[in-house]
Amino acid sequence: MRLLDLATALEDHDRESTTYYFDSRSGEIVFLTEEGRGSDKRWDIISNSRERFIDIEPMDSRQRHRIRQDFVATLPPTPLQDKLKSLEDAKPFRRFQDTVAEDQALRKRWFEFHHEAMQKIALEWLAEHHIEPIAPGSPAVPSLLDQEADALADNREEGDYEDEPDGDSDEGFEDLDDDEEGEPVDFLSEEEEALLTEFVESLPGANFSLAKLHGLYSAFAAGPVTMSPADLLSVLTGFAKGGKANDLASSAITLDLLSRFYSGIVEALEFESFEPQLEQTGVMVTEPSAAIISWCNGFMLGVDHYKSAWESWFKDPRRTQAISFIKETSNPETLRKTENTIEEETAWNMIARISELVPLIHAYWAFESALDGYLADRE
Repeated sequence: MRLLDLATALEDHDRESTTYYFDSRSGEIVFLTEEGRGSDKRWDIISNSRERFIDIEPMDSRQRHRIRQDFVATLPPTPLQDKLKSLEDAKPFRRFQDTVAEDQALRKRWFEFHHEAMQKIALEWLAEHHIEPIAPGSPAVPSLLDQEADALADNREEGDYEDEPDGDSDEGFEDLDDDEEGEPVDFLSEEEEALLTEFVESLPGANFSLAKLHGLYSAFAAGPVTMSPADLLSVLTGFAKGGKANDLASSAITLDLLSRFYSGIVEALEFESFEPQLEQTGVMVTEPSAAIISWCNGFMLGVDHYKSAWESWFKDPRRTQAISFIKETSNPETLRKTENTIEEETAWNMIARISELVPLIHAYWAFESALDGYLADRE
């Protein structure tokens, strides 16, 4: 049982698009989306085994309010405490979080307080349902429900193949068209982006932000190496001081958020709508200079992480020149000389250039991969 998964489920009030269950057989938290109905086999298993799965309803809004009250009560009397008191009942909760985030030390204090409070609420939920907390398994191992869903899908595919109609029926072609379209990307909500931001900012010694994460994953999405969800997490936590990260890193939900964040970048590249994300959705970019520096730093971390795979890109002077402004912006020595800042107009121009360049990088590596495949087929 991962208490963080349960805590996240209890705090998520967006039940129009998401549903959570507790699997009493495996002790795991199941996270499902409404978009998956009809295609996600886990829905079928749950609907036929209702006694096994317990609905996880969101906690009462008064509990969220009480957590904020208790936190503010721990602060010394200051104008900031007074401001937070006035925002305790703020709707949306985002205003309270944004105010806390203005002070790095306060943000860290709030994150730790909130995390501990939600752990207690999760334990109370388990006690109410007479469930004993158990040690979690490895996040790399598929959950019991995932394994059952995969088996069910395999069985149905075999059955579909055996029952394939003869003649000139158009049904087979319709199925092929559907498969080629692929599953739609489940983009992160604002609340999920906030949770993801809290995670990356809490990585010890990594100095990450959402902009830096987007830069890192943009290099992976546009580059020559195919990334799995486990790769996305392990690379990110590897930047943590001493290779250590907090218990958020073992959360299946965190893995899901990272994977969907990355998938959103991939889709933006494929549909020619890419641009660097410098802030959470709905938050105005007030410091584009600092944000674009952070983004460029993340991108070059991604390039350097797979340096050998990127070698062919840098063998061409034109390609080297094209990416040089990102590399220079991420260079600590360059930043020291410019006192860690660039003009705002320059920053916006860089954002526009990056929006044009990264899709070209993606197209280059896509062509290289397709060419390798073409030649391999003819050997």
